[in-house]
Amino acid sequence: TLEGAVFDERLPVVDKTEVLARQEAYTVMTPVVKKEHLVAWVTGFAEVEQPLSEEEALYSAARCLDCGVCSQCRQCVATCPAGAVDMEMREELVEAEVSSVVVSTGFKLFPADAKPQYGFGRFKNVITGMQMDRLLAPTRPYNTILRPGDGKVPENIAFILCTGSRDQTVNNQLCSRICCMYSMKHNQLIMGALPLADVTVYYIDIRAFSKGYDEFYQQARGMGTRFVKGRVARIEELENGNLTLYYEDIDNGGRLATAEHDLVVLSVGILPNTDYLNLFAGDQLQRDEFFYVKETDEDLYPGKTSIDGVFVAGTASAAKDIPDSILHAGAAAALAAAHVERSKSTGASPRL
Repeated sequence: TLEGAVFDERLPVVDKTEVLARQEAYTVMTPVVKKEHLVAWVTGFAEVEQPLSEEEALYSAARCLDCGVCSQCRQCVATCPAGAVDMEMREELVEAEVSSVVVSTGFKLFPADAKPQYGFGRFKNVITGMQMDRLLAPTRPYNTILRPGDGKVPENIAFILCTGSRDQTVNNQLCSRICCMYSMKHNQLIMGALPLADVTVYYIDIRAFSKGYDEFYQQARGMGTRFVKGRVARIEELENGNLTLYYEDIDNGGRLATAEHDLVVLSVGILPNTDYLNLFAGDQLQRDEFFYVKETDEDLYPGKTSIDGVFVAGTASAAKDIPDSILHAGAAAALAAAHVERSKSTGASPRL
């Protein structure tokens, strides 16, 4: 099927000879994009694909199987070595009876625009931690870190931790447990990519809670990252695209201070993914006061829920980092496997 439509109804048989005869009439020649035009595309996070050289384009075109118009010859069915092409397959909804279910619906990122005083979505040089991660990735769109507003290399970068976490104004007083550490990872990668850049982290508390995390924090400090204890109240944009931060400086008596940066990164936290509420009829699956899936006996049976045979894994039950999510998922999988084995031995019919 194509977009849910039946294949043979969507694509009627076409006379390929007739199509080839008028091929020149509808052939569209796409002009080659000049490489200097790419400079104008570096002001956003849209994916940019480099144009092919003439040799690369000819090589790619040589692989074409002349399938611009499908004549339903079904040669692809006969040729596919894996037998993966099935013209008769239709979209279907499958129902299965199972003995156990593991709810691993994950989390949702805090929407940065829910803190309008930080200007995300209004100020081009205010980005989120996920966007910075994209700029630092090995497959990043640019060869270096560029700020979206004008494509310049930033020289003074600020990170605002706990954006959307430990904040009653957005109804989320929980710590997200990941923001501190992924921000420190970004700090160190930035120091490697831009060794002359100044990096400042505004934080409430540094929660480097797991094995090796405090050493990672000390390493970031040793590389030159400046840490300022205090909440950022608001951000204002200057005419040149730089940003002025108004913050409380706890280390200096809690006075109101200002600082100018040319790029601000909001280290957004995580929120519960409430999609699990639609998985089960009624109000069977209990949730805690923060809308995470409630574990009935977290100490002895991590992952066990209020429904027999249903278990929860990872950040569906609480905010966790990657190692904790893996451990929790392993515990939930072990409970699910044990439940399936008990169902086999007792001969009980699947109930889910």
